[in-house]
Amino acid sequence: MTVCRRAIVPTCIALGLACAAPRVPRALRGYNILVEEKDTQSVELARAMREQGIKVRPRVRGGSGPTAALIYFTFSDPGPGQPLWFHLRLADTRSGEVVGAATIPLDSLTATPRARARAAVKALAP
Repeated sequence: MTVCRRAIVPTCIALGLACAAPRVPRALRGYNILVEEKDTQSVELARAMREQGIKVRPRVRGGSGPTAALIYFTFSDPGPGQPLWFHLRLADTRSGEVVGAATIPLDSLTATPRARARAAVKALAP
């Protein structure tokens, strides 16, 4: 009986950790994400992606397999009182096809680069 308990407990722990592990969206599986960490926002985006389990690379490397480049920007429709939006796009470096996208509103909850990064990556990989 003791032997069974020892086998069951590690199995349950392993299954629990696998279920709690961050998930990479199906469209991004197998991709390395190119993030040139040149400013605070790109550093935080790279960190948030790594925390989500997404492979992040600082530069293109030949023969490294599918890679998507990170593109992010803010946008607001012209006119008074229009909200500001934070857009995140991931484009395949070979074809240019957008393989991932997210858009979040910029408000008091996304006031810092870290908060924006977490919210955007969460929207990208729900």
